[in-house]
Formats: sequence, C-alpha cells, structure tokens
Amino acid sequence: MFEEWKEQMNQYVQKHINRTPYKSLMDELVSDIAELSNHYTSILLENGVIDENGCETDLDFDEDDLMDAMLDRFLSNHRCDEVREVLYAELIDEYLTLVEESSEDM
Repeated sequence: MFEEWKEQMNQYVQKHINRTPYKSLMDELVSDIAELSNHYTSILLENGVIDENGCETDLDFDEDDLMDAMLDRFLSNHRCDEVREVLYAELIDEYLTLVEESSEDM
C-alpha cells in the first residue's frame, strides 16, 4: 500500500513541482522527493493518522508539526548551512502542498 502510494506521489510531485527555486538541488531532487515520501508516511503512521495499511484514522496531525517533524528528519540525513536549510524547508512546504493537491487529482 505505502509503496504504491509513494511511487504515485513521487511521480506527481516530480511532474508538478516548480523546479526553479531548487536549481542547486537538481542532482538530488528526485531522491529528496522519495525521501520526503518516506518521512511523510512514517510520521503519519507513528502518530496514528494512518494505520499499518495506509488507511486514514480519525486522528489528525497539525500541519506545522508535520512540517517540523519532516524537516528534522530530513536534516538529520543532510548536513547543511542555514541557507540550504531554508531551501529544504521550502521544498518540504511545496511537497506538502502538492500532496494535498494530488489527493484531489488522484
């Protein structure tokens, strides 16, 4: 379930993301998007927002908390300066926007 969703999400994000702000990330952008999908589903599962089958539960997770958790996990794998950290935060924000948008399109 998760793997199929992640693959669809990765394709959707790669197709719709505005690449202009992420020129310095071009060599890693595809793998960054895949990593974000892993963090996204892991955080939702750990917080009971989805079950082990990927189905939504009645629980909700604050969007700001989700953003912070994803950024923390992402940065633990990507040492960088503050400028790059801001760029990664913008990437995560756009990723989350596209996830929401895709739920309407998929």
